[in-house]
Amino acid sequence: FKPNEKLTKEELKKNRQQRKKDLKKSRQEAERKDMYEIINQSKHIFLHFVLILWNDLDCYVKVLSFLQMAFAHDAVRVLQCYIQFSNHEQRQEVFEELKDDILSLSKSQYGRHVVKKLLVYGNKELVAAVINRFKGHVRQMLRHAAASSIIEYAYNDKAVLAQRLMLTDELYGNTYTVCKSYEFNTLEKVVRTNPDKLNNIMDEMKQILTPMAQKEQVIKHSLVHKVFLDFFQCAPEKQRTEMIESIRQSVVYMAHTHDGARVAMNSLWHGTAKDRKVIIKTMKTYMVKFAMNEILESLDEVVGNKYGKKVLVYLLSPRDPAHLVPEIIKVLEKGDGNAHSKKDTATRRKELLEVVSPPLLEYLCNNAAAMAMDKATSVTISDILASACGDLRPAMTAVAQLANQELVPGGIKGELHMAEHPAGHLVLKWLIEQDVTLAEAGKEERFGRILVDTVGTNKMKSWAKVNRGAMVLCSLLNSCDKSVAAEVKAALESIRSELSSISNNKGVEILLENLNK
Repeated sequence: FKPNEKLTKEELKKNRQQRKKDLKKSRQEAERKDMYEIINQSKHIFLHFVLILWNDLDCYVKVLSFLQMAFAHDAVRVLQCYIQFSNHEQRQEVFEELKDDILSLSKSQYGRHVVKKLLVYGNKELVAAVINRFKGHVRQMLRHAAASSIIEYAYNDKAVLAQRLMLTDELYGNTYTVCKSYEFNTLEKVVRTNPDKLNNIMDEMKQILTPMAQKEQVIKHSLVHKVFLDFFQCAPEKQRTEMIESIRQSVVYMAHTHDGARVAMNSLWHGTAKDRKVIIKTMKTYMVKFAMNEILESLDEVVGNKYGKKVLVYLLSPRDPAHLVPEIIKVLEKGDGNAHSKKDTATRRKELLEVVSPPLLEYLCNNAAAMAMDKATSVTISDILASACGDLRPAMTAVAQLANQELVPGGIKGELHMAEHPAGHLVLKWLIEQDVTLAEAGKEERFGRILVDTVGTNKMKSWAKVNRGAMVLCSLLNSCDKSVAAEVKAALESIRSELSSISNNKGVEILLENLNK
């Protein structure tokens, strides 16, 4: 370590690594105490033993044929181990002997593991060489159960953009291959520069893709989903309709990937009533937890799961920028105004809310404490009360009741008052401020009024003792319900002198400013 010299980036990196290594060693010594030396010596003995075995393995492998080993159920494990622990030159040596048989190895029950090991442990050059051996055979490999898993791994985990384009090229047909160039190397670019070839390209793609949709093992792969999505983004209406009809039984097998989900969305947007019925029917077993007659039994699981919460938020606040990024909103807008949707958006939304609101409000009534005091689920409370249909008072009262006690700074037995809780105080603020939205929507309920009636202004005065509680009181002073603001202000005026004597509390400072308005 050179403390007085300007270090290079490489030296700084080495210093950081050494400090990290020393810190790890000291931590292990402290944790393991007397066992540390015994464990350390054991590791050295084990590594020495492995080195001896490795030297023996290297000698035996070189005597045998790599190809013979790759197809044998027992010897292939030795070859896999050799590839995993060998150096680059040794892996390259294996590849050179096997390169002409990569295709047959990929289709072999045992040999495919060797190909995958080369992809997993090879450097960039070796990976590129293996992937290049797939060129011209992708369609053939995709139709084979074993080989398709190798193609999928190469495409998803190892291939760079140029290699991905090469792997998908065969699925676009001959016309596309003739028209594409180095500059125009995607379907969208080729179609844009050759509009007269659009129908030919789409017909050829349809002939290639339709048989793939009939094989579950093939249709599950993300490489295929990418090509399907490109088809839907470029195909004229007639060919798109024909494709939806031919793949509607298989759409469910694509919905688990990024591109496949968008294929499913396009199929639902542009499919006929019959197509949609078939697609939804195939998804039935995958959506049982969200079937409306079972939603109460599964809401515990839904609300407690990050993906479940996203579904609830989407049902309650569709296309809300607070929950969805602009890119996703733009994707969803592509399905608007399609030829087969007879109901307008507002009607569909109203019908959905009428179905999901009762169980959601009941769930909130029964689980208010767990939801309000959890950072992840607290956001869902404001969404439910902002969007749900029906009587909101029972649910609002259940939340307000959580704050119905004197606030003791720091909490009682480790449990903070709701107005001091990191998540709980935000729920109170959000719901008070949300009264404006409820008023604009023509709803009668006001959380601010229910909170004041439930807790009482005498207990609320204790909230000013802590920063977060003071901020909740600020929200009440600015409530859209003037009677609520007036009652809270009158209560706080009685302790104005006490508030003025509190120093170094930003919340109280802001509270006094609001009182002076």
